[in-house]
Formats: sequence, C-alpha cells, structure tokens
Amino acid sequence: MYQNEKLDMRIKYTREWTFEALYRLLERKSYESIKISEIITKAGISRATFYRNFSTKDDIVKLKVKMFFEDFFASILELSLTEEPEDELYLIQSFFKRIDEEEKLVDTVINTKLEYLMVAGILELINIRRRQFYTLVRINKIAEGYTMDIAASSAWTLLSRWHRSGKQETSQELSNIYSSAFKSVYIALFGDIEELNK
Repeated sequence: MYQNEKLDMRIKYTREWTFEALYRLLERKSYESIKISEIITKAGISRATFYRNFSTKDDIVKLKVKMFFEDFFASILELSLTEEPEDELYLIQSFFKRIDEEEKLVDTVINTKLEYLMVAGILELINIRRRQFYTLVRINKIAEGYTMDIAASSAWTLLSRWHRSGKQETSQELSNIYSSAFKSVYIALFGDIEELNK
C-alpha cells in the first residue's frame, strides 16, 4: 500500500479534481444518489478519463485514502531516518495531527460510509511500526492480532467522533486520550489488573 506511484501531473490533477467534485456533490446529496455522470461533469473530465482512473465511485475515495497513507508513511519514514523515537506515542500524535488537517478526506470517508478504508490503513501502519507499537503495550502473542485490530478500529472511531463533534480538543490532547484509553483497555482485557492502578 505504501509504495508511492510515480504519477504524471495530468493523472494527479485528474484524480484531485475528481475527488473534489465528489466532495462538493456530497455537500448537497447523499452518496448513494450521486451518479458517475454528475461527478464527471463537476470535475470537468471526459467519461474515458474517468474510467482510465477509476472503475467505480468507491475507487475515488479508495485512491484518496491510499494517497493519504502513502504520503503520511513517507513523512514518518523520513523522520525515522534522522531520529528513532522511543515509543509509538510520536506516531499517534503525528497521525492525529495530520488527520486534523484532512477535513475533506475525513468528511468524504464518513459520508460515503467507507470508513473501513481508514481502519485498514491504520492497521497497516501499526503492522509496519509494530516494534514501537509494543512499547505501548506488552506483547501477548495469543492476543496480538486482536490487539492490533482493536488499536486500529478504536483510533478511527475516536477520530471520526472527534471530527463529528467539531474537534473541541487539540490533536495533541486527542492522542493522549487515545493512548491512555488504549493502554487501560488492553490491560483490562489481556494484562494484570494491578497494572491499572499504576
């Protein structure tokens, strides 16, 4: 997922215009009622151009989410080449801060009901950075897959709730809420109950 494609500038702009057209249409219509012909007209592209880049409406959102995670991962990779953080809190903080800057993407993902795409992206990010992820929680081989699924889905649930409620907390405050809540849930499910009191 995180292999950056080399894109011709025309393709890049076509994809951006198409996403922008879908976003604008979602401001006044439900996703289900939007036709591909409306997206094409709003984006100012031909039907052939649309189908060279996408097969369905969902593909517009899938590609935008993919591009977001590719870009985010590249920036994290670049940072880790210069400094190796001690734990994964920096990744959570960086991710929440970046999501804070992605109003259109978050709105579109929520309005199209394609939220599983964000959960899948977060899960892949956790998998790639699993060594640091385990500085947040003890490794429990039996529960490992479940733990990572819980981490990914709860991160998106928290982010979408935050977004829907008008983002009253800062992204920094939200990342602290997430990491402390996640540790508590993890310990309650898989760890020593005495650790909750530490």
